[in-house]
Amino acid sequence: MGQRMTRRQVDEGLELYAQKNYDAAIKKWTTALPKMKDNRLRFSTLGHLASASRDRGRNKDYLVHAVQQIDIAHELDDNVLRAQAYLNLSRANEMLADYFKAVSYSRLAIQYSQTTDSIQGYALLVMADSYIGLCNFPKVLECLDKSLYISHESEDHLMEIQVLNTMGKVFLALKDFPKALAFQRRAHELALSNAVYAGEQNANISAKFVRLTKLKLATPLRLMGDLQGATKCVEEAMRSASSLGDRPVQAKCLVCLGDIQRSQNNNEVACKKYEAAIQMLQDMNDRYSSTLAMLGLVKTLLAPDTHTQMASEILATALSTATSMGNKLMQARCHLLNERILTSDNQLEDARQAFEIAQRLYREIDLICTICKEPMGMYPDQIQILTCTHIFHERCILNLLQRWTYEAQSCPKCNKSVLHSRSYIALSLF
Repeated sequence: MGQRMTRRQVDEGLELYAQKNYDAAIKKWTTALPKMKDNRLRFSTLGHLASASRDRGRNKDYLVHAVQQIDIAHELDDNVLRAQAYLNLSRANEMLADYFKAVSYSRLAIQYSQTTDSIQGYALLVMADSYIGLCNFPKVLECLDKSLYISHESEDHLMEIQVLNTMGKVFLALKDFPKALAFQRRAHELALSNAVYAGEQNANISAKFVRLTKLKLATPLRLMGDLQGATKCVEEAMRSASSLGDRPVQAKCLVCLGDIQRSQNNNEVACKKYEAAIQMLQDMNDRYSSTLAMLGLVKTLLAPDTHTQMASEILATALSTATSMGNKLMQARCHLLNERILTSDNQLEDARQAFEIAQRLYREIDLICTICKEPMGMYPDQIQILTCTHIFHERCILNLLQRWTYEAQSCPKCNKSVLHSRSYIALSLF
């Protein structure tokens, strides 16, 4: 009788969650969990709690639930459960910016899953996001290539949306804004199409991806000068997130709104947006996004050249966080901002050293174009990825690109044939 009641509580929690009564659902599952004797029911309930924690921005709770899941999977000696638990562990660690752990757990999820299992595609996506955090772009492209193939084979549109979003993130990091916008638009169009055909059971998750892709459109639109379009996207995403209590999207919307206000020279409003976002993101232990928000705040404080001391202090925190994450691209951008501060203070030798450190970091993450020997991603530019997944300035390989469709050409870096090598994700650019 007691276990039937427990199962009923779990089902009631699922109904509440579908009705967007998230806190009540979490309370139902949390109350039912200690009474459970069936380990498989316990595992699935922890999965519900993990997903709810992720959606609510409770990243440390997400990690705790995933750890409890893996203990159950080991106790039952069930590889299917192991794969699911390791995927949750990898996602939780990626969100907490523990990228090496995230990659390791993703590999275990792949190891314990079936070849045809979509878990492999989602684990590869986590690896791709983790490698962005570690600035290993060849590995990012390798993982996305495999994940995109799996998404097409399994007709998993949600997986494909995430692949396209991550490719947009890659081009944002490399400062090729038109390509970033193209990928984010494709992701949003697919999310809208998927939402039309989603059943009632998948309505919430489909709406979530519409909201996320709408938000991700805002940044490349802003960087390309369409402030009105960017504002419309982020306000729509914010309305949807606020109505559902989606704190991760709310916080990232605040960062985008800060960026837009900074672009319009509304510096006082921008500072308030960034400060509110930083508080929320730090509460969620989202180090990656909070560092981006801190960099935006630093740029805003430097605009009138009257808050350099405060900007320097925030920049030091951002650099420390970027270093703790192992993100050398963010570190380089911190040093470039520091060069700007030092130059304005007429500390020219220190400014030169800051710039040299930034250049060294670009070399360490292999973001130097093999042809022109200049950094990629330091300034806005057009970037091209070849089918061997090596990256160049588009202008540097324009001649090769024009001839590769009818005449065998070799990558200037690895010497592989561009005509015959195959990359699912790179080919989507042509």
